[in-house]
Amino acid sequence: MKALFEPECKWRLVEEFGTGGFQTRPDGKLLFTADYTNKEDILTWLLTFRDRAELLEPEDLRAELVEALKIIMQKYGESDNLNAGT
Repeated sequence: MKALFEPECKWRLVEEFGTGGFQTRPDGKLLFTADYTNKEDILTWLLTFRDRAELLEPEDLRAELVEALKIIMQKYGESDNLNAGT
């Protein structure tokens, strides 16, 4: 998989994968590449970075992440609407 991380994520990538798992781009962002064996684990891991990571490849995993985020947004949107009157 390939993902793009904000520069402030560097310490965590180094801690978890060492210095060989990413390249620093001219804009300071980190292009991270890794193999994965479990889709659920990699999606969960990416979500821990919140908006500081963008999954670039593979496209099917990116689509799964988008669907998961849509479901999360619907749940929180419904929760906000339910609590609006309290």
